Amino acid sequence: MTPDGVDLRVIGDAEPAGLCGSGLVDAVASLVGVGLLDRSGRFLPEADAPALAPGLAGRLTTLGAERVFVLHWRGEPGDVARSIFLSQRDVRELQFAKAAIATGWNILLQEAGLAPGDIQQVLLAGSFGSYLSPANAIRLGLVPRLPAARVVSAGNVAGEGAKMALLSVRERAGALALQEEVRYVELSDRSDFNDAFVEQLQFPA
Repeated sequence: MTPDGVDLRVIGDAEPAGLCGSGLVDAVASLVGVGLLDRSGRFLPEADAPALAPGLAGRLTTLGAERVFVLHWRGEPGDVARSIFLSQRDVRELQFAKAAIATGWNILLQEAGLAPGDIQQVLLAGSFGSYLSPANAIRLGLVPRLPAARVVSAGNVAGEGAKMALLSVRERAGALALQEEVRYVELSDRSDFNDAFVEQLQFPA
């Protein structure tokens, strides 16, 4: 996405039918990048959009009382209800998820006495994480601000790990040994969690 327009790519080159989780992250990161979303997660006022992003201003509109950004017109341009859009509520829900994740890894770093720069590698795992753009995950604060090369897609690590443990006695023994080195950190009962969560709601500058 640039100030002049949207480059939308769909799996199988088919007509878009909706927006997946990694697509949501990419869309929000792009809108933050061009300035149509501010750090607090609010859409820019419609009157200000043409000067900042002339090719995108017509996509910033409302549906009922909610502000939305149209990613793809499914009917006639202007038919917002039939379009595929990103709503202010979508952005807020992503912010809540992002704040919870970022608060978690910040607290873990504090517990370990480490700074973000000490992290050698971040693995993005699972059906959601594997498809995230490392650059956009960093831009939104989902992962620590590191060189993008250190943020790596790891695939279905839970499934692969289960297969390894089932098929190999040595791997199973290694997993059991590793378990003894892991320290569980409970987040829900921490007195500082709520304040840290609120601090992480904004997108990084």
